[in-house]
Formats: sequence, C-alpha cells, structure tokens
Amino acid sequence: MKNHLFFLLLSITIFSCSKQTPLTEKFKCKSVKINNLESVYDFNKNFKIRIPTSWKTNLYYDKYESSVFAADTLRELTDSYILGTSFTYGKLDFNEAYIKKIDSVLTVNSLEKIDEGNESFKTKKTYWYLVKGKKNGFPYQQFNLTVKLSENTYFNAYSEVYGEDNIHRRTCESISIIEKIEFLQ
Repeated sequence: MKNHLFFLLLSITIFSCSKQTPLTEKFKCKSVKINNLESVYDFNKNFKIRIPTSWKTNLYYDKYESSVFAADTLRELTDSYILGTSFTYGKLDFNEAYIKKIDSVLTVNSLEKIDEGNESFKTKKTYWYLVKGKKNGFPYQQFNLTVKLSENTYFNAYSEVYGEDNIHRRTCESISIIEKIEFLQ
C-alpha cells in the first residue's frame, strides 16, 4: 500500500512539473530552470518579478505606468536578452484598431511580425506577438505580451533577443521569467 501511494505521488509530481502553459506550448519551450532568483517589485508594487540576482535592474514610474527593466550585463548582448515589464493605467481593447496600430509601429520600425496569438495568460485576455528586425546594428527578435488585467489596467512585457545564436532558448527563458510574474493588485 505504501509503495502504491509513493508511486501515485511521484506520478502526480512528475506530471505537474512537466505541464506546459499555453505560451510555452505554443513556442515549444522545454522546461527552463533559472537559479539564484530575487524578487523585484515595480515602484508602485503592482507586480513582482523574479530575476537572477546578478542582473542589473532599473525601475521607472510616472502617474500612468510603473516598470521594471532588467538585463544580464555579465554576458555579451548576443548571448543574453533584455527584459522589460510594466503595469499601466488606461483602457485597452484587443480589437482591430489595436492590431492595426501595432502593425503600423512595426512597419515604421522595419520589423517583421513572425507570429502572434491570444493564448490566455494567468486566465486573463492576452495578445502577444513576435517580431524580427535589426536594432543597433544587430539582428534581433522581440517577444511582446500584453495582458488586460481590468477595465482600466493592463500589463506589458517584452524581451529583446540580439544576435543569431540560441534565439529559441533565450526567448523561452524570457517567457519562463515572464510567466512567473505575480500580480499584486
């Protein structure tokens, strides 16, 4: 009886650890383990993000937005990524006008949309897209995620992955960090 209970608990643990989120499933990300994490709160304490302790972080806020920017400054830019997250006060609807506005900004910045979707994020309405282009002389990809939190608030996260090596791994690693964000409001 004890052996059956042990194997049942082990099976549940293994199954629950390997369960993918809609985003990691969409991007075909393997499980990512990031060590030595610390909690960083945005200035207004609207959300908490867990990032490696060795990363450099900057906070920004004004009356409409509270943001955390983070990057691994110990590695080369083409071996790491930049992560930006923000909690914003304002109305947002994921409608045709919103998509056209994003497409217009992408065109002005000579960015090509690779993929987009609306997989839910923490049970909230979401729109995400992945683009590629050049920035500061480097080829790069940018993953953007916008989450409607309430009628008057939304959350945005992006990661910029520079260079041409290990793009998928670095994008998946950034998605893993983004998915562990805790909304405090």
